[in-house]
Amino acid sequence: MPKGTYVIVLPFDSDYKVLGKFFKDQEGKDFEITSNLFLRLNLDLERNDYSFLKIGDHQIFSYIYRFSGKTKIKASGLIIGLLLEENEKPEKFRPLLKDAAEELEDLDLLNMEREKFEQKLKEVYQAILEPLIDLLNPETIKQSIISRTKSLLSGSKKDRKLAQELLERVEDEDHIKISKLYKEAEKLLKENEFEKAAKNYCKAEEVSEELLGEDYEITKTLKERASFCQKIPDLSRRRDKIVQKARDALSNEDFHEAYKLYREASELSKELVQFDKEEEYRLKSKALNDFYTVDQKYKNK
Repeated sequence: MPKGTYVIVLPFDSDYKVLGKFFKDQEGKDFEITSNLFLRLNLDLERNDYSFLKIGDHQIFSYIYRFSGKTKIKASGLIIGLLLEENEKPEKFRPLLKDAAEELEDLDLLNMEREKFEQKLKEVYQAILEPLIDLLNPETIKQSIISRTKSLLSGSKKDRKLAQELLERVEDEDHIKISKLYKEAEKLLKENEFEKAAKNYCKAEEVSEELLGEDYEITKTLKERASFCQKIPDLSRRRDKIVQKARDALSNEDFHEAYKLYREASELSKELVQFDKEEEYRLKSKALNDFYTVDQKYKNK
């Protein structure tokens, strides 16, 4: 799981303002948002909503959220990021970062004291950015369902009936299906079995919606995971065709065309949250653009 999180707001009257950060232990507390780091983030996020940077020992996965409400008058948006453990895969945190940003938008971000904001950030982190732990822990899911039934028992006759049905399903251990389906989907995703992974995420989402409700964070996370998996095959095929065209252009010594195609492949790789491929195609694109520029310079002499 992530070591912690940070938030930057983007006001119109200055480049940026660090609102605060939250880390679970001492290990990440020396992490600072420097002007150099912000420049790299800003450059990355101009082209895509998500960014993955490796700086020293840190792995930083970030998301830019553009304001649409009243806050838009004073700021264009915010950047929320996670400091990840080494070798941790960033793609599973995509929907959670978006949900966390939406939760923070309604705060008086530009006038809020840092201490007060960081307390709110801690609450958001624990409520939204850590639910993936719950997906691996049936006991935690069980307790969440029981908490839901307590609320339903004080409602209408229909609510009380639902509460009884949920308790019966907990006794039948239906809640364990969520963890099992999620783990199987994650396994299939690593094996590039995207359609099978999406089916398992969808099944897990259906059970989660029945037991926990459609607005529960786990349900929303599973829905987003299923949607993401369904997109991967088409995006991957599209990128592979572009890469092949880039190689063909390179064989024909059309360096400018190859540069443009590799750049497009890099952008698609970022959308796929495959940052090793994003880096590979971005570096190839840059090298070809540099070569083309030099080649044109001396060709014209």
